Order: sequence, then structure tokens, then C-alpha cells
Amino acid sequence: MKKKAIAAALACTMVLSMLMGSAARADDEPYIIMINPWISLAVFANSDIGFNDAAEELGFKGKILGCTELTDTASFEMFQQAITEQPDAIIVCPWDYSAIAPLYEEAQEKGIAVIDYSSDSGIDSGRITFVGTDNTTYGQIAADYINEQCGGEANVLTMMANLDTSNQLEQRLAFEKKCEEEYPGIKTVLVDEDNGDSVLGLQRFEDDLKAHPEIDTIFCLESIGGVAAANAIDELGLDGITILAIDNNDDTVQYVKDGRIWATMAQNFYKMGHQSATAAYNYLKGEEVETVYDSGTVLITQENAETYTFD
Repeated sequence: MKKKAIAAALACTMVLSMLMGSAARADDEPYIIMINPWISLAVFANSDIGFNDAAEELGFKGKILGCTELTDTASFEMFQQAITEQPDAIIVCPWDYSAIAPLYEEAQEKGIAVIDYSSDSGIDSGRITFVGTDNTTYGQIAADYINEQCGGEANVLTMMANLDTSNQLEQRLAFEKKCEEEYPGIKTVLVDEDNGDSVLGLQRFEDDLKAHPEIDTIFCLESIGGVAAANAIDELGLDGITILAIDNNDDTVQYVKDGRIWATMAQNFYKMGHQSATAAYNYLKGEEVETVYDSGTVLITQENAETYTFD
């Protein structure tokens, strides 16, 4: 694991609320903690809402903890804090599983069930279930969309938050494999990372587009990428570049409506929060749960930006 910094403690903060599922909650009702990996990212706020709704509906004691930075150290510190509170279950997004792997074993040794959402640590980690996007399917479908939109020919820049972000890496590799096998005219020119930072993202897109003028398609695997890409294209005075963004942040959807982004593949973060909480609750009550729940995606374009819904 990367060396912890003293300042990391300042990067971790308890967010939202500690709530009781109902005022008359029985003492034997479960205590479940959800860890928000990055509180400034809007999509995870939807997961928080889903979690809180499940707590209200099912009547368990729920608490949300979150980090103000997407770093290995912050993730470790917050997971560690959750364990010290001795809940019955912890719901976590292991975006870099290697950084927090020892804590899975520690939680399990203390009888705490661990549920993954958004990113999957894998069944061998001991997690009970994973709720989130099927990353392989996501990458394959993205290849289908880009192939159709670009007429079978595209030079692609793929932007990730970090090159080792596990769910994004799975999506990227599935995309590239599908293109290699079925769409040989769709070629990845460059893969870059922007740490999920809009200022850095703008700079990276500008630099990449200047260095590789053959790029005509941008494939984003983190939430700020689509807007940053569109702004970079405007700054450089370019046109004819297709952007496939990810998630349904308000600004991303607005850019789709305005025609500045061709489309975005929205993940159902509300369902991730609600389903993971429900699965944790059911498991703690002795009910059988699936090992994986696919929360699904929807493609948002100008045609359905006002009317899209999740299944």
C-alpha cells in the first residue's frame, strides 16, 4: 500500500448523517456503514440517497462515511474508521482494491460483512456481494455505440481517473478487446489519466489533442471527463470530435442536450446504494443473496436527455 501521509486524516470526513431506520428500531436491527469514496463526485451522492432510502424502508441503523479525496490513503483511513465502529456490515467502493485489501481480512475476522459497490474486489476477497455496473459488458457496449456512431472508423483517446482504477481498467480492456475482435477500424491512439480533476482534465485533453491531431473520438471513463473534453475542444477551436461520456451528472447531461457531448452512458448509482444496503440487510437477516447484482446503464443522447429512465 502507498505510504500514508499525516494530512490524509484531513482528507477523510464523516458526511451526511447518522440515521435510524425508524424511531422504533429494535435493538437487534443491523448497523450498516456505507463509505462514500469521494464526496465531491455527484454520482456518489445518488448512492448515498439510495442507501438512506433503504435504511428508512428496512429499518436498520445506517451511517455514511466519506472522503474528500480519491486517494489510497483516504480510502484506507476511512475503511479503518468504519471497522473501529464495529458495525454488522460495511459497504465499500474498492476502486483500488490493492490499497485496502488487508482491511477486508480484518473486517471479516471481526465478524463484519463486507459488500462492494461500484467497483468489485472479487469473490476471493471474501466480500459478500458486488452491486454495480458489469464492467466487461460496459466496455463492450461502449465499443458497439462508438462503432455505430463513427461508422466503423475512429481514432480514440480514452480518459481514466487513474490508470489503475480497477473498474475503469476492466471497462477499458473490454472496450479494446471488443474493438480488436469485431471493429478493427476503431483504434485506441492514447490512454491518459486526469485524477478526476476538472482543471487537470482540461489541460490533459488540450495537450493530448494537440499532440495527436488524428484523434476524432474521446471515450471517458470518469465523470468529469465529458465536460472537460468538450471545454478543451472549444478552447482549441476544434470540431468533428465525438465524445462518449460517462454518468448523468447535471452538467454532463446539459452538454448532451446542447450538442457539445454526443452521448453519455449513465450508471445507476441510486440502485447501487439501495441494492447494496438491501443485500447487506438481507444477508445479516440470514437470507440468501446473489454474488453479483448488475445495476445497469442507459445511453443518454439529445433524443432522450429529457425523458430517460433507469429500468
